[in-house]
Amino acid sequence: MERGGSALELKLWAAQKMGLPPAKVPPDGAFRRMCSGQCAEIWRYVTRHVHHQRNVKKIRGNLLWYPFLVPLRPGDLPSGSEPEQERRQQLAQGVARLRGELQQLDLQMETAQREVMADEVSLEAAQEQIRDAQRRSLLLKAYAACAAKERQQLQDSITQLRGRLEQLQDISRKAKVELTVGGKVPDLGVEPEVLRDVRTACQLRFHFLKSLFEHSTSGTLPSGTSEELLDASYQHWLSTVEDIVGSHPPNHVLAALEHLALENTLQMQELTSRIDIPRDVEALKFRYKSSRLEDLAGPPAALASVRGLIQEMHRLLPDGSERAILARARPLLSQPVLLGPCWSWSCGLYGWRGCGMGCRELEREASARHVKLQALQSKRQRILDFRHLVREKQQHVRALIKGTSYIKSQLRKDQAEVQAFVQRKLLGPEQDVTLESQWLHGGVECEFRQLGAIALPCLLRRSLLGSQQVPAHELSIHRLDRTALAQHRAFLTVCQASGFPLYKAPEHLLPHMAELKKELLALRAQLGYKNRVLASLQQRQGSPGTDAQGEIPSMAPDGQGDASPA
Repeated sequence: MERGGSALELKLWAAQKMGLPPAKVPPDGAFRRMCSGQCAEIWRYVTRHVHHQRNVKKIRGNLLWYPFLVPLRPGDLPSGSEPEQERRQQLAQGVARLRGELQQLDLQMETAQREVMADEVSLEAAQEQIRDAQRRSLLLKAYAACAAKERQQLQDSITQLRGRLEQLQDISRKAKVELTVGGKVPDLGVEPEVLRDVRTACQLRFHFLKSLFEHSTSGTLPSGTSEELLDASYQHWLSTVEDIVGSHPPNHVLAALEHLALENTLQMQELTSRIDIPRDVEALKFRYKSSRLEDLAGPPAALASVRGLIQEMHRLLPDGSERAILARARPLLSQPVLLGPCWSWSCGLYGWRGCGMGCRELEREASARHVKLQALQSKRQRILDFRHLVREKQQHVRALIKGTSYIKSQLRKDQAEVQAFVQRKLLGPEQDVTLESQWLHGGVECEFRQLGAIALPCLLRRSLLGSQQVPAHELSIHRLDRTALAQHRAFLTVCQASGFPLYKAPEHLLPHMAELKKELLALRAQLGYKNRVLASLQQRQGSPGTDAQGEIPSMAPDGQGDASPA
């Protein structure tokens, strides 16, 4: 309840005593928050001791008018009595003391106002310096980041050039060493590294081309091979070749290629020396004539029929066969009892058995000859296929020799270009890069020193009509300083004399001057009022009995409208 009463009292004081319009009166919640806690005592003191200017004038007028009304009341002491004189003297002393206190308070207020204005100016200058320092620090940080980035890029470039230079120097040192590849077929355990690497690259290339050839001839890829594997094999071969070119001198690579070509040539000569095509063709009963093979055995004889074989058997019987039959038949002919139909039947049986055995022997011989004929035909086909492969191998060898010669010439050309590049681009520019980096470091330090002397507001420009670029600070009142032009210094003098802050817009200067003029008039009015009161008090002290009635008409106009008994 006490809090609500304080809020209601504060609201009534603001609305009634201070004359605050109803539209500007805050809500009850704001008054309750203002009167909460320790602020309640402060607002209670304010509501009891702070009055409106109009009420203060009334109170002052009443205080000044009351001494003249008191002697006129019936029953009071005469004006010339001693207690009245003492009371007047006490009042005069109190007024003088209050006047001195008021003057001291006015002086203190003026001093405080000047100090506040000076503090505001210094605070504004300090804030401007802080903002300027912050902008400078941001620009310096951005410039430092850009310089660090450029420095990192230069260091990366120098590192790459240094690595490439070391690699080329290593290659040049290796090129000075003479590479000796001895023997037609060198020992794989002690062969040079460049020879092993080149051999591996050639084998990878051979397997890749073999897969492509099989795919072109058969139309399908070999088992276990796909397009992805072919691409991976090709990329692996390219990386291997790049590693060889980047780690070995060109003359060593060329010597390794020549050695591998010599090995392949010797192997081909050894294989071709083992081939004797005319001898193999004659052994198969063929003849090579006019790029064609002719069969010397003639067409295969047709198999004899069974009737022909039986006739041949009967033709051969008059020879040893007949004698063998007669030798076996003599013991039977010596027995006359058995001669007759039995003997003729036995002879026929033996004859048929001999014919059957002869037919079986002829069939076995015919099947054996047929098998030999098939073997000869398959051997002939193998010989033709081998001859075709020999021709293709010879073509591949010729292509390899041509490619080797081309690569040899290209490697020589590349070696000359690399040596020229090393001498022209890498050995010489190393010092240039060092000098350039030193120059850049010096330029960065010089720009840092120059940036400290540059006014940052000058860097911010605004585009006007046309192509004119005007600094932004020249378009603002912040550009006013002691070094400004005459008209600008005049404006600055007016602002300093009137206490007008420079951060405000110029159009606020006229209302500010009007407020100052109003305050000046009010102060002059108060000063005149104080002078009149002081003069009247001095006159009362000089002639308290007779001059009091004469001062009443002079003071009545000042307090007549406001001075009424309180």
